Amino acid sequence: MLSSTWFAHHRLLTFGVGFGVLIVAVALGVWLFVLRSPGTQVDLREAVRQFRLSQHDQHADLTAHDTELPPAGVYQYRTTGGERLSVGDISRAFPSTTAMIVTDSGCATLAWEPLVQHMEGLEICPAGGGALAIASAPSSEDIAGTRTTTDIRCPARTYLVPPGDADGTRWHETCHAPHEKVVVSGRVLGRSTVSVGGRAVPAVHTELDLTWSGAESGTNPNQYWISPQDGMILRQLETVDVSEGSGPLGSVHYSEAMSIAVTSLRPAR
Repeated sequence: MLSSTWFAHHRLLTFGVGFGVLIVAVALGVWLFVLRSPGTQVDLREAVRQFRLSQHDQHADLTAHDTELPPAGVYQYRTTGGERLSVGDISRAFPSTTAMIVTDSGCATLAWEPLVQHMEGLEICPAGGGALAIASAPSSEDIAGTRTTTDIRCPARTYLVPPGDADGTRWHETCHAPHEKVVVSGRVLGRSTVSVGGRAVPAVHTELDLTWSGAESGTNPNQYWISPQDGMILRQLETVDVSEGSGPLGSVHYSEAMSIAVTSLRPAR
């Protein structure tokens, strides 16, 4: 996710023409040799290595969880989409196969890592009545030469799947991150199936619309197909359309579009 810290590295642009020419030259070199380069894929071997390190640190149990959380391990997803930053028209595509690292320490953290430079996570917890609540949404991004991290914290009734998951059920909560407010509006769209390895797997289809305000403003709609058996994300569609306020280089806009679908429910460990 685009962060206001990106702008802090460009304040010298306001200190005169001489500095401006120098910075533009440096920025052009960085753009040509770094920013226009594709990201580095997190392949299955690297994802499993990260998973094993995280489980060792948490001393978590890898057996089936009795609270209907996704089994820990690394899952692979068919993937389309990419991301774009308006400055310099920087863009990169996501790999066609990406990894979701699921760790378990009471709640479950699902970290989708298509690139070393891009991670989106959800910490989900059992909330009674078959519900899964979003406790936090950590993310990290390395784009435009700056690595930023964000950890959105949400109240208890910010659901990924609400209690009972009846069609049409709606919920509305406000989450927070430093200098950010994120309003989450959710809705159950219905029951469906997702094809996984040629087998039709039951799914609860939910929609989460996120609206950002504060240091950034914009929208981040998502659709999820969730396994009612264990809460695994079987499929997800996401778009991001967020802008930073005006600065020395004007308004900077970040956009993302992605689609993922799990290829197997047996995780690598």
